[in-house]
Amino acid sequence: MSTAPGQGNLLAQLRQSLGLLQVAFDAASEAMLILDPSGEVRWGNQAAADIWTDGLAILLVGRRLEQLLEPIANRGGHPLSLEAPVHPLQLLKAGDGGGVFELKGKVLRLEWRLIPEPGEGYRLLLARDLEPQEQALQLQRQFLNQLAHELHTPLAIVSGSLSRLQAKTTELSQKPRQWLAQAREETSRLGRLLTTLMALTDLDTGRRVLCLEPAPLAPWLRQWQHQQVLPAGAELELHIDPEAEAVCIASDGPALQELLTQLLDNSLRYSDAPVRIALALRLDGAQLQLRWADQGWGINSEPRDQVFERFVRLEEHRRPQQVDGAGLGLALARELQAAMGGSLQLAASSPDQPGVAFLASWPRRDD
Repeated sequence: MSTAPGQGNLLAQLRQSLGLLQVAFDAASEAMLILDPSGEVRWGNQAAADIWTDGLAILLVGRRLEQLLEPIANRGGHPLSLEAPVHPLQLLKAGDGGGVFELKGKVLRLEWRLIPEPGEGYRLLLARDLEPQEQALQLQRQFLNQLAHELHTPLAIVSGSLSRLQAKTTELSQKPRQWLAQAREETSRLGRLLTTLMALTDLDTGRRVLCLEPAPLAPWLRQWQHQQVLPAGAELELHIDPEAEAVCIASDGPALQELLTQLLDNSLRYSDAPVRIALALRLDGAQLQLRWADQGWGINSEPRDQVFERFVRLEEHRRPQQVDGAGLGLALARELQAAMGGSLQLAASSPDQPGVAFLASWPRRDD
């Protein structure tokens, strides 16, 4: 079958463009895979072939994603089973996302996103070898983890000694009693800082691995609400949408407890009395969402998302006679949420609504 001269030129230009595009993709430092709805590789660039098929890109086509991701471990080196909620195969079901994993002797950042073409359900998977600076950051976090654990024991000894001294304050004059009270207060503050830092770095280094089990969130939230001891006049309201009542998420009880404790501490610390906090649980498609809103001082500094960075304390939140936090609580809350396969972000604020609102989201689990 012959083609018209114009059609022949068009086909030649198309082949040339596709060839140049392939060269550009092969020159990219990021590994790229296109997956069909069944999880089978339909195309891969040279960087992907270097990771998975000893440099032979043609061998990628037809391979299944679960084969390429076996074995895989979290960033702390703990192996992940295919059924683990934080395994990329499970996270893919929740939509676009990413994470850091150990695979093929490398520390890789994997990202995945839906492709509108060539058809519904196709995904692009990107794999990037962590830069030396990021690996250096991981070593720094390992050092901080070791340091925090080493300091914890001597601090506990100092705290115990101060407690025994304070039990004998009747034998001391007023000034030494004040010094002793200040020493105990600062020791307690340092202890809380170390506890939070250890929790963060344990997650960073893989020293702590969450035990995730499918469970409904609504009854757990009710129980948590009833257990809270709040300052005088403070209110903690909880509204659960009927559709969210029996929805399950992959959760870890202690991690959920720490997550909500950090949010509660943040609201109590940065609000004037009487404190008002409202929680609302609702189902949004495949996501279970918990909105946490208070009527506190709010966040005006830009970028607002900086509150999730470590050791960040906003100048606008400093008040006379107030003991500042360490700037680690919200960072820990976000890391815990990510470890459960969810996300934590600031919700949109309204000029006529005081305070700050957070939105915690989890993929629903139907198994």
